[in-house]
Amino acid sequence: MVQDDYGVNVMYDASFADMRVLEQELVRTMSYYINKLEPMQELDLRNIFPSVDRFGMIKEALVLEESY
Repeated sequence: MVQDDYGVNVMYDASFADMRVLEQELVRTMSYYINKLEPMQELDLRNIFPSVDRFGMIKEALVLEESY
């Protein structure tokens, strides 16, 4: 953690920009795999409902990215 003179935690602009790029990359990657999986689970194209737990997947991806 980086702190300023008053003891407040600071996040640098470069760190924030890197975090946003990583977030966008994760969303693109996960969207690709979700879009590949859902049509395989539902053959009737008129009744496609989300069958993938998106929040669970993003939570798992963020935990794995953090441990990496």
